[in-house]
Amino acid sequence: MSDQNEPSLISAVQAWQATQLTQEEVVTRFTSLPRDEGHVVRQAITDLLALPEVTATAAAPSAGSAAPTTDAWRAELMAGRARAWNSPDPAGLLVGPTVLILTDGQRGVVISAAGTRALTGSVSASLLLLCQTIVMAQNALNEREMGTLRQQRIESASTSMSEIDIIS
Repeated sequence: MSDQNEPSLISAVQAWQATQLTQEEVVTRFTSLPRDEGHVVRQAITDLLALPEVTATAAAPSAGSAAPTTDAWRAELMAGRARAWNSPDPAGLLVGPTVLILTDGQRGVVISAAGTRALTGSVSASLLLLCQTIVMAQNALNEREMGTLRQQRIESASTSMSEIDIIS
């Protein structure tokens, strides 16, 4: 299955950059992969890094960066969504308003409609950890909400049951 997905993922990215697909259509291609197929995402990173038009590095903004660059990164990350693929081939996807960030913890790419840039190893590692943390936090929140809803259902059922008159 991965042999079929790899070209379509790269093709989808290139189609987005050529304005033939939307960003969300590209996100759907990645998120449709099962959580145990991180190797497909890792291969997509390898393939994207091999493209001749990839800009060498796109490190996170440093303290010396201009404010708009830092603000732009902050806006992308704060408005982002995340997806993580599990071991044995962990990978992560961060989706911002204008970029997709793919990482395997060692390498990564920032993909936008304007092009693709490589990430440094340290930034890639941090972003994979961020993806995994966001996903774990969301799962924990979902479990807590499900517990609350389950408890409300039990309480509402017991209340309504107590209101039923006994036939004697």
